[in-house]
Amino acid sequence: MEKILVIDIKESRKIESIFLVKNKSQAIGKTGKPYIFLKLSDKTGEIKGYIWDNVEKFAGTFEIGDLIKVKSKSSSFQNELQLGIFDVEKIEYDKADAVFLGLFIKSTKYDIDTMFSELISILKKNLTNEYIIKLTDYFLSDENYVKQLKMLPAAKSIHHAYLGGLLEHTLSMMKIGIFLSEHYGKYVIKDILIASILLHDVGKTEELCLRNNVTEYSDEGRLLGHIVLGTCTIDEKIGKIPGFPKKLRLLLLHSIISHHGELGFGSPKRPKTIEAFLLHYIDNMDSKSNQLIDFMDSGNTQWSQYSRQLDRYLLNSKTFFAEDDTEQDNVNHDTSNNTPPDSAMESGLFGGGLFE
Repeated sequence: MEKILVIDIKESRKIESIFLVKNKSQAIGKTGKPYIFLKLSDKTGEIKGYIWDNVEKFAGTFEIGDLIKVKSKSSSFQNELQLGIFDVEKIEYDKADAVFLGLFIKSTKYDIDTMFSELISILKKNLTNEYIIKLTDYFLSDENYVKQLKMLPAAKSIHHAYLGGLLEHTLSMMKIGIFLSEHYGKYVIKDILIASILLHDVGKTEELCLRNNVTEYSDEGRLLGHIVLGTCTIDEKIGKIPGFPKKLRLLLLHSIISHHGELGFGSPKRPKTIEAFLLHYIDNMDSKSNQLIDFMDSGNTQWSQYSRQLDRYLLNSKTFFAEDDTEQDNVNHDTSNNTPPDSAMESGLFGGGLFE
């Protein structure tokens, strides 16, 4: 059987292929019948799946993290592709076979070691404060931290939600931060901005974990969250550095705890320094841009399905602009079916948690 990738699935097709189960839940439909909801994935993306019949037969045959072969038919609902599944078979596989698993687990498209080397090079070239250098060295000499930085996604979903995503996000932010620190020059304490970019998501290494090839929240992540976890970890490391200046500690920790920008988005304090403001907006910009890049890379349509996180539809401007204008004049622009779901309208700009 030839593997059909999520990115290649079209509407009204019979789909028989293998996918990774990222989410599984059972519910009762409007008619009173039980059904199973699935979120299936491979290296190219995710798709929703529904088992409407023989629920009792299939319910106990597989779990989250398993690979399953499905027989199904694709359809579109509210401008989103989904699979109606009528047969499921759990696939046994060698969990150590990285090449095989690579077909089902989305990873960064960039080389991990190259990104890490570039990050280290930027730090060595730009950091000058001896205490900040010691602090960053504490983390980068920790083999477990480096392993997690290279492997983990930046979030469970939403942005950079793939293996290596945390490192990709950190490096991308670092490049933007270096540019802005030079642009604003004397007004920015460069070492604080650089260190806060490197460490702003250090709590993600405790908040997130990989279980059976699926990103999950740890107990600590659910109870405390990465901002609290990261702040505690950074402060612990600072305490091990003799003579670490109190004001330097205060300014750095302020940037970390305020990097979500608003109280309603998980930060206990809002940004009050230029370094904290820059960190917040760099993080926000990179995470949103990544959502757009993911959509543009999908290559499916010019318009995205409705994005609950961004509270809007997204347009692939590159393909839109490249089209012949005469062809565009003949396109039916009726958007009457593009009304977002009521629940989405209530979600707000950051509905679903932009940084979760």
